[in-house]
Amino acid sequence: MNHHEMEFHRPTAPANTDSSSLRRAVTALSRLLAMLGPGEHHIVSSRGFTDVAAAHITLTPLSTGMVISHSPLETMELTALLARAFSGPPAMAGALVVRTQASRGTGERVRGWRLRDGWLLPLTEGEVFSAYCTDALTGDPLSPESDVQYSAGLSIPTPEEIS
Repeated sequence: MNHHEMEFHRPTAPANTDSSSLRRAVTALSRLLAMLGPGEHHIVSSRGFTDVAAAHITLTPLSTGMVISHSPLETMELTALLARAFSGPPAMAGALVVRTQASRGTGERVRGWRLRDGWLLPLTEGEVFSAYCTDALTGDPLSPESDVQYSAGLSIPTPEEIS
């Protein structure tokens, strides 16, 4: 894995994605990581049923800032998927889920967001639990994973709320 400062390689936008959606996706991912803080974060996002991207990103604090360890290709694919979701039709629903291990030997925390209205909208704790503890094919309940805390997504300020 490569170590990079708190910025991402700018991916090449897919042909059907405008540059403002790409900038918005980079902003959303940057703010999400800043709010999640240190730890190992496995991020999975989907748009529709076939458009899926995942990235493993580790944030390590230093006295002078934060180091991000990640695969540039995974991060680019995740950012491009967010850009497509932010520029796509509102009916094309999407989601983003993060599994975080804050430190070795501790359990994991799972959080989730909807991709709607050009941004990440937090799921409630119950929605995250339901998504992870329901069989997608049958609708039957599944047992929760041990040492996993299901938590609401964090509210992430939009670019409009900050400017």
